[in-house]
Amino acid sequence: MTELELQPLLGIDDTFPETVYLLSHPSSSRYGCYCHNGVHGLACFSSEAGAFRFAEWIDLSGMSTLEVTFDQAREIAKGRPMPIVALMLLDRMDDPLIHYVR
Repeated sequence: MTELELQPLLGIDDTFPETVYLLSHPSSSRYGCYCHNGVHGLACFSSEAGAFRFAEWIDLSGMSTLEVTFDQAREIAKGRPMPIVALMLLDRMDDPLIHYVR
């Protein structure tokens, strides 16, 4: 009898960090968002540097980073108008980690 070899599924251990960075525009109450494969979500990053790099794509001056807990980021995403339905960790923009909030 051969021994069963168990291998982990790729990406199954991917989780959101306890704190994330968002892009915020305080005077207009806007946040940086992203659309991936038709899913619209609040963009978040595990590092402030990642958030700043993403800010270069946004045509709105005065954006700043905001460090929040994962739970706070979920609540902010829930409070965004449709079509925002998720919180997206964009450390790998071609393969974001998506957490649906509605």
